[in-house]
Amino acid sequence: MAFYVTDGTTARQQNTGVVFVEGKVTTGTSHVDIRYDQARTAGYGFFILDLTGIRHESKEFTIRGLTAANTPGTNGHYGGYYNHGETDGTIDSSTSSNMSNQAYWSLTGGRTGNHGSRYLGNWRIYMTFPVDSSITDVNGSRPNIWWRGTDRTSSILSANIAGGGTAVPSFDYGIRVGTDDGSANWDLGSYCLTGYKEGGQF
Repeated sequence: MAFYVTDGTTARQQNTGVVFVEGKVTTGTSHVDIRYDQARTAGYGFFILDLTGIRHESKEFTIRGLTAANTPGTNGHYGGYYNHGETDGTIDSSTSSNMSNQAYWSLTGGRTGNHGSRYLGNWRIYMTFPVDSSITDVNGSRPNIWWRGTDRTSSILSANIAGGGTAVPSFDYGIRVGTDDGSANWDLGSYCLTGYKEGGQF
């Protein structure tokens, strides 16, 4: 059923967020694949992925684009990030870097988990896909992705982390969330993907 907002005289349909995928990890896991191609076909072009309580000791935590089921991209991830905080508050060449045709986007800013038994990783990741034909006609790179989060990582310890970028070729099927090298060091955490229709309330 559609949801409408009204002032008592006029009304308009309100597009609300729809949870497409959610779950949790409680044992050693290398990755979770999250599919969004069907949501995109239904007109959803703005996604928020919430990752909470993530433990990934001694490994980077990453996102890879999927071109099809169980088919992660091995390159094509572009952008940049920073990871600064407890031991180094300056954003400079030692706490930030670029990603150019990389195998993944590094949610941990190029550093590995160093959780000290209790400080786990938490991120909010935004992804946009063009839905309107005025954008899709130019075949723009996709998805566009950006994130903010906190984690306890190597060297920096308690960290403020952010990054963003895009993909060429485009990853229209989904994403893979997990460790940088495929090891099963991700053993705790939850994930939730929410989608919004283009033009809706983000």
